[in-house]
Amino acid sequence: MSGYRGAGLVWIIAAMVAVGLAVSAFQAQASATATRFDPAAFFTGRTTSQGTLKQILSSTKTTRVSTFGTRQSNGDMVLEQEVTIGDQPTRYRTWRLRETSPGQFGGTISDAADDLSGTLVGDTLTLTYTMDNHLWIHQVITVNRDGQSASNVMRIRRFGITVARLTETIRREQ
Repeated sequence: MSGYRGAGLVWIIAAMVAVGLAVSAFQAQASATATRFDPAAFFTGRTTSQGTLKQILSSTKTTRVSTFGTRQSNGDMVLEQEVTIGDQPTRYRTWRLRETSPGQFGGTISDAADDLSGTLVGDTLTLTYTMDNHLWIHQVITVNRDGQSASNVMRIRRFGITVARLTETIRREQ
């Protein structure tokens, strides 16, 4: 009986090893085929986005953003934006982003209270910053496989409570 249990244990361990190898192979293949996000290349030129802003205690609003990005000689990215939320007047803002070390970003936004920080991992750029009105922003931009569009999800918090969420699709214009 103990020989039978020993053989069963060997089969279980062999099956676990085989599953582990299969998962590792799948992860390696997935990372090899994933689109790497190059924010400077993606945002150079014109991009447009449309989305929805859901705020607590308020109706959902449509958002539209038109961005023109340029790459400076020092490597900085400058993004000039026209932002329209619902029926509010169009706002204009300027982003300045710089890769400070591989995969790490810093920069400024004209209507932010402090500098932004960011991390790039594979196909996703994550940015955090605080707006002039003390709203804390956590923004995740993930480039799609086509390399010509990206999804943007932004969580907006005040006093640690999520007060709004923006979801939008950003598209490069040719």
